[in-house]
Amino acid sequence: MRVATKKTVFVGLGVLSIGAILLYFSFNPENGLLFPKCPIHEYLGIYCSGCGSQRAIHDLLHLRIGDAVSHNILILPALFVLAQHFLVKFGILNGKSLLNYRYAPLVLLAVVLLFMALRNLKIGPFEYLAP
Repeated sequence: MRVATKKTVFVGLGVLSIGAILLYFSFNPENGLLFPKCPIHEYLGIYCSGCGSQRAIHDLLHLRIGDAVSHNILILPALFVLAQHFLVKFGILNGKSLLNYRYAPLVLLAVVLLFMALRNLKIGPFEYLAP
């Protein structure tokens, strides 16, 4: 089996990304059966850190930034970090990916777990973190 080149991987990711963008632009995850529901929320009744992300992506594609942030406030920083990582990885941007720092996995885990805990609190400003 031949090892895929950077260009092949880049093109493949591009095609998959365009397909996902068209899907999320065309269909609202809130209304359809096409998109999976969060198993954590379905079975445990709590919001995970990803709850609301599908709706947030749909809103971003329709340029409704406020609605996207209300569904999941982490969507914008997550998309920024992922975009920066892939642009560096494929040589479009120079420098070091934010995900390649030594403590990046621990920082990301801490942010995700803290966000998950806070968005399930039913008090004060934390209620606004729920999707």
